[in-house]
Amino acid sequence: MDALTLYFDRNFGRRLPNALYKLRPPVKIRWHQGERFAQDMADDEWMEKVGAKNWVVLTQDLKFHLIEHEIQALKQHNIRCFYFPDAQIGMWKTLGIFMRTHERIIALAQNHEAPFIFKVQNNGSIKPVFVSDS
Repeated sequence: MDALTLYFDRNFGRRLPNALYKLRPPVKIRWHQGERFAQDMADDEWMEKVGAKNWVVLTQDLKFHLIEHEIQALKQHNIRCFYFPDAQIGMWKTLGIFMRTHERIIALAQNHEAPFIFKVQNNGSIKPVFVSDS
């Protein structure tokens, strides 16, 4: 099995994923800006590219399951997605949440059939938001 790749969408910016990348984690780290995706690229467009590479999406954009064309893109491109608390909690707290939950995120990503969305809570719990019908 190829190494798992975590893709941080544009909401995260570049500082957090770049810092994680430099630490050489047991997974590959990619991010929106590092892939040179346009800042205004539609979500369903980058989902097509990320889905084709079988990357796992981490986002602070908590609406993919609420917008019809985005949920359709999620399904069509077999996206595995984890919602993180919104950016207002700050990068330091977000990093702490990531560090507490990354092993469970990796296990869910490797063992749960796509497409799906799980929400990572501030307290570190992980709850399903959208799970594939198949």
